[in-house]
Formats: sequence, structure tokens, C-alpha cells
Amino acid sequence: MFFQKTYLYLFVCSFVALFIQCTGDDSGFTIAGEIEGCEDKWVYRVVADANNQPQRLDSAQVKNGAFKLQGTVDQIDINFLLVEGVNGNYPVIIEPGTIKATLYKDSLGVSKVVGTPSNTDLSTYRQETVEFMEAVNSISAEMQKAALSKDSLLVADLREQYTDIQKQVRDYEMGILKEKTSSYLSALLLERFVNSKIVNAQEAKTYIAAFEPAIQNSKAAQNISTKIANIKQPVGMEGNLAPDFSGPTPTGETLSLKSKMGKVTIVEFWASWCRPCRVENPNLVRTYNKYHDKGLEIVAVSLDKNKASWEKAIADDGLIWNHVSNLKYWQDPIAKLYGVRAIPASFVLDAEGRIIAKGLRGAALDQKIGELLQ
Repeated sequence: MFFQKTYLYLFVCSFVALFIQCTGDDSGFTIAGEIEGCEDKWVYRVVADANNQPQRLDSAQVKNGAFKLQGTVDQIDINFLLVEGVNGNYPVIIEPGTIKATLYKDSLGVSKVVGTPSNTDLSTYRQETVEFMEAVNSISAEMQKAALSKDSLLVADLREQYTDIQKQVRDYEMGILKEKTSSYLSALLLERFVNSKIVNAQEAKTYIAAFEPAIQNSKAAQNISTKIANIKQPVGMEGNLAPDFSGPTPTGETLSLKSKMGKVTIVEFWASWCRPCRVENPNLVRTYNKYHDKGLEIVAVSLDKNKASWEKAIADDGLIWNHVSNLKYWQDPIAKLYGVRAIPASFVLDAEGRIIAKGLRGAALDQKIGELLQ
């Protein structure tokens, strides 16, 4: 693979940081570079194509240990510098201004690019992450040794240290994302967080909205917007309209959610065999009795398999609200529709059927219902 990842956690983002400055109509850039021992060699500015191979944009020949590349910034993005006959590449942020690059042919990875805010920030970013990566490499080596010697206690301790460093890196990067809204680094980190599902679509939209216009229009931000536009959000997310459904009641009739909506409606997923559900039922009964006259309705969806057990639990627990069940256990189509993977699971709907809360139990659920029906 042509473009190698240098940092384990930071991926290509570990190469990049950017602070955008308003430069009026000046969209030109200059890369003023120096490199010794490569006289008459060519320096290429490239991007990675769809197959992660270098696509050449322009080039300059080294004369008297220096080279110069110039162009116009159409869109803020990462490019890479390659040197003829030298292994590796070095990232550079293409933005308006003069970028000063000092490259080392024998160790391209320790080269230095400064001059514009983005590339100066790049240098700082790499310096601040190098200690993390040295610690990761050291722990990884120790874990391999401990595993070979079958020292399970040491492996567990090292794994805990490894996880702690991961958290430190994540906290550091999240801090950048939240604070540096005019930094292209934030867009790059957000792109990785979205791809790895650390940040969901709604959170990503919030972050993008906080970016400065130049960052919102950058390549990374546009990639994120395209990706999240194609993400199908789970119907059970707060803010979404709850999908209507129908199911068999204990008496064999068909009941729909829409037909039993109140000012506030709780869609409750449970089962007779679910111990936490049965423990929670008395709390739900109290909340229902307290607020039913004010407009609270409950539609319970059971993941039971046995009808007799379902009906007995309804009677034993005094669940006097509306019930449906397809008696299909975890294959219940309503549970699948709502993305339910664990029970009890509750969804609180407003009068229009929009999900306004989920996962509330006991006193928290009672308080929420009280606030909605005041």
C-alpha cells in the first residue's frame, strides 16, 4: 500500500492539523522547500486516488538544495510530498499562504513543515501525540512477551494500561474537535469518528454546524455530510416519529398503536420471562394509575413465546393497559422495527407520536411523565 499509516490511533489524521484564517480573495499557496543531498531530483505533490495510489498534481526540481511548488487552493485538503528516489511521503495541508518545508531524504518522516497556521499546528500535533504512540508501542511489546510466558495477570494489567492510553488519546482528540472549530484537524478527526461509529449522524451534524464556513466547505466536512446523509437512522432514536404498528391482543383482536395514542404514550417492550421487566412492572403500574386520567396511555409489546404465560403475567402484575404480542420471542417484528435488543425497553411518545424519551425506568420515568402532563 503506497500511503502507510504512521500512528496506530490517529491514522491519517495524525498527520494533519489546521487553523483557517480569512485571507480575502487570496487563494494562492506556495511551498518553499529545502532538501539536502537530492540535487536535480524531482519533488512531487500528490494526492491518494481511490486505490490509495499517488496521483501527481505538480512537480518541481531541486536546485541548490531548494524547490518551490505553487498553485491555487480550490478546497482545503491534504496533499503529500514525494521525493524522487526517496522512500515514503510527507503530508502537507494546502491552504493560502507560504508553506515552508524542510525535508530529510534519509528520514522523511521527521521532516518539518511550518509557515501557515495549519502546518505549524501539524508540527505541534505530532509532537503532542508522539508520547502516546511510544507508550502504546512499549505496552504492545510487553503484552506479547507476557502472553508468550502465559502471565495472565500481567497481560490483564497491561491491557488496562493500553485501554487507559486509548482513552487519553480519545479525550485529547475530542477536545480538539469541540474546541477548534476553525481547524481542519477537527474535520479530519470527525470524519474518522463517523467512519468508526464513535460519533453518530446527529452528533456529526451538530459538530459540522459549529465549524467555521471554510471548514464546512472543506473536503473532509463534505465527505462527512455525504456519508451521514446516506445513513439510515434507527427509527427508535429520540426525535423521530415512532412507527405505527399492529399486533394481536390477548383476546385475539388486532390493536394498532395509532388507535391507542394518548397525550403521552409509553410503548413498553417486556416479557413474562424477563425478571427485570417483572420487577419494574409495579413502578409502571403506579405511574399509569397516577397519570392515566391526565392523558397517559401505555401500549405494551410482549416478547413472550407462550400465550398462557403472557396472560398470566398480565393478570398477576395488574397490567391494565393495552397489550399486543406476536409470540415470536426475539423475532417479534415490532421489536425489530424499534431496534429493541434488550428488555425492558420503553419509548415515551408525545401526542404527535414523536419519540421524546427512551430507556427511562422507575422514578425517572414517573418524573418525565409528570413534566409532560402538567
